Amino acid sequence: MTGVESISSNIQKLVEVTAGMNTPTATGPMNLVLDKCTVVLEELRTIQILSETHSEGLSEQLQQTEKNMIEIENLFDKIDRLNAFVQNTKSELDKLEKFYNVAERQ
Repeated sequence: MTGVESISSNIQKLVEVTAGMNTPTATGPMNLVLDKCTVVLEELRTIQILSETHSEGLSEQLQQTEKNMIEIENLFDKIDRLNAFVQNTKSELDKLEKFYNVAERQ
């Protein structure tokens, strides 16, 4: 049971207890306090629901961001391998060009 649910349960019990003691039109201090507590409790419930919903959305976004980071890391690895391939190929072409130039002179 969460804090809000516990508070809600306690206030509901107080409302039930005091409801039997007073007439429905009573405006005593206890009824005013209980009415205010009930309003605040409803606001807290709303905030709790919004917070939970927002947290779930953030959790989903975080999971998607983690997946995107993994994809980006894989992409960078592929770029690094491509860069190494291009450098090796250029080196091989430079060697072939030198060899061709030497063979052409002879």
